[in-house]
Amino acid sequence: MDEAKRKAFFHRISHVLGRSEIPNYVAPYAYQKGPQGKMYADMTQEQIIDMFKAECEKVGTKYIVTDEASLAGTILNEIQERGGGKVIYPCTDEVEQYGLKDAFATVGEDVAHFVQWDPAKGRQANIDEAKVAEMGITFPILGIAETATVIQPSMQESGRSIGLLPLTHIAVLRTDSIVPRMTQSMALLADAYRENPADFPSNVVHISGPSNTADIELVRVVGVHGPINVTFILVE
Repeated sequence: MDEAKRKAFFHRISHVLGRSEIPNYVAPYAYQKGPQGKMYADMTQEQIIDMFKAECEKVGTKYIVTDEASLAGTILNEIQERGGGKVIYPCTDEVEQYGLKDAFATVGEDVAHFVQWDPAKGRQANIDEAKVAEMGITFPILGIAETATVIQPSMQESGRSIGLLPLTHIAVLRTDSIVPRMTQSMALLADAYRENPADFPSNVVHISGPSNTADIELVRVVGVHGPINVTFILVE
């Protein structure tokens, strides 16, 4: 942009803001004075979880509440209710922590076929597995109550294809990791990066229910660019 166009651009902005001329300096906005850190600050964790559930219903996301001891059985029940088929799951600590491999081994091939994301096979091989899977299981690190959003890290052990390519996405989220707004989630992610930048995920995906759009005449269409079905399993 040359100098003349630059001045014309800033002149229009200055005019809209009620200034007669382009200022040489504008003081940065004091963001600490805004509502970002104050909204929902007085809510209990139980109220935050209730808000998350209410927003799930608004966006068409199914949620199930369970505990650690019942999690494996809850996942298997949801897989059967969704029709079974090929299920891809990550190579993360949660798989061992919740005893999922042993639980998956009890399911017959006629009900579901389980495939684990394998970093040793390379990126494309894992993507190809996710493309033809009916379901993908993920373990998001955070939830946002205001929009019923889960934050899923992308890394070698759990590529984003697991939650984006299968027809059904089952996300397992701990209720104590749900925060009120994106304000808090971004602060926590920033802290995690500062503490250990080398192990920070290559990217984090924000997922708010099944893929949909209302671009055409404001008619909501589900299943446009990702999973048609989404289930959040909330672990207390």
